[in-house]
Parts: sequence; C-alpha cells; structure tokens
Amino acid sequence: LMEVCQNEVENEHCAPALVLSKEGTSCLAFWVRIICGYGLDKKFDPIFVMENIIPRFDPSYNFVIVDKDCWPYEEFIPAFYSPMDNTIVIRSDTYDKALNGDLMEQINIAHEVSHCIQSIFLRFLHALKCVDFKTELCKIDSEQMTRHEEQTDALTSLLLSPNQVVAGKSEDEVFTEYIFNPVMTFCVGLIKRFGPKFLDKLKTLQLLEDANQNAS
Repeated sequence: LMEVCQNEVENEHCAPALVLSKEGTSCLAFWVRIICGYGLDKKFDPIFVMENIIPRFDPSYNFVIVDKDCWPYEEFIPAFYSPMDNTIVIRSDTYDKALNGDLMEQINIAHEVSHCIQSIFLRFLHALKCVDFKTELCKIDSEQMTRHEEQTDALTSLLLSPNQVVAGKSEDEVFTEYIFNPVMTFCVGLIKRFGPKFLDKLKTLQLLEDANQNAS
C-alpha cells in the first residue's frame, strides 16, 4: 500500500488536503450508495460508477484505459487516480479482469473510484469555504497522505460492504447521523458561503430604490 501511495505522490505531486473523520467517511459512503442507486442492499459496481455515474456529476472527470504493453509503471501498480487531472488511469488487463468478475481487480478499481469520489466531495467542501482546492492539495504532507490512503481503504470497504455502513445503528441514529445532520450542515455552509453576498445585493437594491425615490 505504501509503495502505491508513494507512486501516487510522485505522479500526482499531491493528494486531497482534507481527511474526513471515521463518521464522515461512513456518511459519505451512505450518500454515495444512495445517489448511485445501490441503497444499502445492492452490489456496488465500481466500473459502472466510473463510466456512467461520476461523469454526470463532474464534467471535468475522465478515465483512461492504458494497454498493458504501454503501461509505464511497475506491475504491482494496476491503477491510480490523479486528483490534479481528475482522472482514473487503469491498466488494460486489470480492467478486463474486473469486467469478467475478478474480485481483486474490482477492489483495485473501487479503490481508485473512492479516491475520485473523495476528490469530488473535498472540492465541494473547499468551494463552500471559498478556498482553492488545488492550492490546498500541494500542502499535503506524508502523514496526511498515509491517513488519506487509510481513509480511501475504509471508504472502499464501506461501498463494497454496505452492511458496515449502518452496523450497530438504530433507524433513528441513521436518520440523525446520515441525513438530518449532513443536510443541516450543508444548509449552514450555503448560508455562510452566499449569505453575505445576498445581503450586499439587498443593500445595493435598497440604495438604488432610495436613489430613485429621491430623484422623483
């Protein structure tokens, strides 16, 4: 894992600058499964998500299948995700085996899909905070990179094993932790992000109205 991690650092120059909490990772897995149409009872298909779901939400995203004979990396690296290019790159034999049901290769691809999903989510969080995501990417250190890889492994496991997402939680806890709290946090983020601009716009409109009344 660390060798693959190091390869991603060398080829991508940096990695997502935020690391989610354990609860945040579980919540993200819950929403990803819901949005992708798998709920908590259907098998997660990383290839279908990579090819059909992610492009609907992120027009800058891309995936590339590289012929095995042209693969420039070591054999133990079957795929990787580049956050700076927002691209999943997969060796052709890995892709073909995954299509034919090879569980290990499906897990490899699911891992890179998880990287991409995290990138989309973290870019969204940065946008709410008015922070440039790619600038923050380059502040990553080795400890954060290790934590990020551990987080990616955890997210991959949750996506592939949905029973883990709600294990030990009551229906009320699932609703509160995965639906109510995130929605409220999202609303607060929107207010903080756009509220001041909205108030400034209202003040400008009021000043224009006052000026028009004074002129008449």
